[in-house]
Amino acid sequence: MEIRKLAESDYDKVVKLYQELDELHVQARPDFFVSRDKDEVYPKDAFIQNLANPDVMQLGVFDDEQIVSVVRATLWKESGMVKDIRTVCLDDIFVLPAYRRRGIAAKLFTEVETWAKEQGAVRLDVYTWGFNKGAIAMYQAMGMTPQQYVFEKKL
Repeated sequence: MEIRKLAESDYDKVVKLYQELDELHVQARPDFFVSRDKDEVYPKDAFIQNLANPDVMQLGVFDDEQIVSVVRATLWKESGMVKDIRTVCLDDIFVLPAYRRRGIAAKLFTEVETWAKEQGAVRLDVYTWGFNKGAIAMYQAMGMTPQQYVFEKKL
């Protein structure tokens, strides 16, 4: 398997993974999420803009020609609300179910962490849903700790 930066030619393969990620959210929280088509899940123009943006890292993991995992992270330089510190946000990380439990997500996490340090970031943040127990366990195994909680009460 090969980890590499994504290219514009990867879009059709990448967006299929984002559709699967989107559907996981819909299945887990149909009260909150709606199914979207590929133009809504990750519009091609946004994908291309992110490829050109030095503050965005997008990688894919390929098994021959098949893309089996993606990660996207963004450098935040200003927050507006709290102290301005360079932070990298791990926006998305997804591994196809058939390829899970092989250390792929951990390798991508390490790639993001290395990139974040190279950008001068002092913190790596990730937001995940409470239903995503596998992701939570992986983030904790990678040394992350909870920073804040969002609570809800259905009425």
